[in-house]
Amino acid sequence: MDVSDRSRARVEERLSRLDAEFGSPAVTQTTFEVDEESYERAVERSRDGQLDVHAIVRDEDGAVMLREGDGEWMLPRGQTRPDEDLETAAKRIVRDAAGVDCTVTDAVRATISGVRNGDDESAETVYRLSVVFTAELTEAEGQRGDEAVRWDANPDAVGELV
Repeated sequence: MDVSDRSRARVEERLSRLDAEFGSPAVTQTTFEVDEESYERAVERSRDGQLDVHAIVRDEDGAVMLREGDGEWMLPRGQTRPDEDLETAAKRIVRDAAGVDCTVTDAVRATISGVRNGDDESAETVYRLSVVFTAELTEAEGQRGDEAVRWDANPDAVGELV
């Protein structure tokens, strides 16, 4: 089995687990090309079974938590760790990003990304899965001082960020 088949099988297995835990989220698929280094990173993350996780965390007023990163405001995001379930990963990523706890409420979207090596046309496509979760804030104490966090009440903000 080649890297393309293995990575596609991992994505399908994770989608099945996601369906069992949260029901069937909307699933989209895209393909894009990256440079050699980014492609190798995608292959390694696929080999390790890592998924990309994004969390839409709302407070009691419905505002969405954003954190500053790379000079822009974004949703908390990161990758799963080996053998980490998706809900635990989403909670950890929110805690790491903003120093707050949350309750994961749903998986709203999954994106299957076919990653191609733009520097080598003969390289196989590797498949990655990205999941967007919704969550509610459960504790606001202990925000990390080194990360800027803000709450955005604009309902269009989420659509622009995921």
